[in-house]
Amino acid sequence: MSSKDSYDAELCRAVLAFVREREAEVVDRPEPLIALPGFSCLGRDFDVVGRIRPQAHRLFPRDPDLNSVVFGIFPAYSSEISGTESVDQASERFGRMLKVSDLNRMPSPYVLVRFSNPKSGAGTIGELPVFVSPDYFVHELRDLEGVEAARLELWNHRNEKWRVRWDGDWRVSDGGQEIRMTGDEIVLWAATVISER
Repeated sequence: MSSKDSYDAELCRAVLAFVREREAEVVDRPEPLIALPGFSCLGRDFDVVGRIRPQAHRLFPRDPDLNSVVFGIFPAYSSEISGTESVDQASERFGRMLKVSDLNRMPSPYVLVRFSNPKSGAGTIGELPVFVSPDYFVHELRDLEGVEAARLELWNHRNEKWRVRWDGDWRVSDGGQEIRMTGDEIVLWAATVISER
């Protein structure tokens, strides 16, 4: 566990004590990145502890032997981790998006998307989805309004997959039922499915 310009001894003790109680799970679970539920610390909103395996982080880039045996742990929010991340996805989330050394950070929700907007030319390349910030997601979602050939797929931290399209109004499908929404409703929907615990 590390911190930069935000050290909090009480939070660090709480995280380390929580992880010690679950040491077997921390070490034995094979997923590159997991969220350990049930964490709390007085005065903090973190609700899980994140754990990243050695193959998915570069905590000690100059010492590969040490790096290969160290598990990273950090206070986190349940909206940030799905537990299904590949090694590359876990590495990207941990290294670029979560800012885990800032113990005062706000949540960085898990927003995995694949989209295409023929009108603006924006979109993901190929079939692989990419991680984006919630703000960027809402921006791209709004740009799809009125573009009938556009497509957007969203995965959240609960591994729910949603398809969104414009057809005179917004249509949102989870593979079962399809819901029609207005522009205001779809923004509220997006915030809910991304951030809800």
